[in-house]
Amino acid sequence: MNRSLVSPIQKSLLALAALLCAAPPVAAAPTLRADVEVDPTAYVFGGYSLHAGFVKERWRVDLGAFAMDVPGFYQSNAAFKQSFDGYDVKVQRFLLEDQAGPFLGVDAGVNRMRLRRTGTELSAMRTQLGAGVNGGYRFALTDRLYATAWLGVSYDFNARDVTLGGETFSVSRWTFFPAVHLGWRFE
Repeated sequence: MNRSLVSPIQKSLLALAALLCAAPPVAAAPTLRADVEVDPTAYVFGGYSLHAGFVKERWRVDLGAFAMDVPGFYQSNAAFKQSFDGYDVKVQRFLLEDQAGPFLGVDAGVNRMRLRRTGTELSAMRTQLGAGVNGGYRFALTDRLYATAWLGVSYDFNARDVTLGGETFSVSRWTFFPAVHLGWRFE
């Protein structure tokens, strides 16, 4: 295995193990609950976002599907139009109380990045695998409706630059992704 891939994988697994070890022993089996979240920004920029959460006390597992056209002000190269879609899984731990306040987590996912050279029909698609960490804060809006502001930092294992029509789009291995999700808790 490529040595450069081992270190980020090991770090992600160690972070997950540390989160799991931080959980106190449970005397009685708590009830499994669910929630659903969307990221309104994805819809504004021509995409979608749907995340199903499975919740047990302070732990949450999130299974998500998403897509978005990356806005020009967020791109590094105006010679390209960029979009992506993908799937991910997050494991999050709320730090202070059950499903509220600050949280930390780890995540892994796959996404397809599409690049189109502006003014041409030239395009390329790359499938990227990534793993990272995330953290944020959940705000209660009502007893069931909430907003979650978070930031994710992930490492893309197979990111590569793309050249189309003599112009190169530089692809970073590191992605910083801020988001605000709106969610609904099922009781």
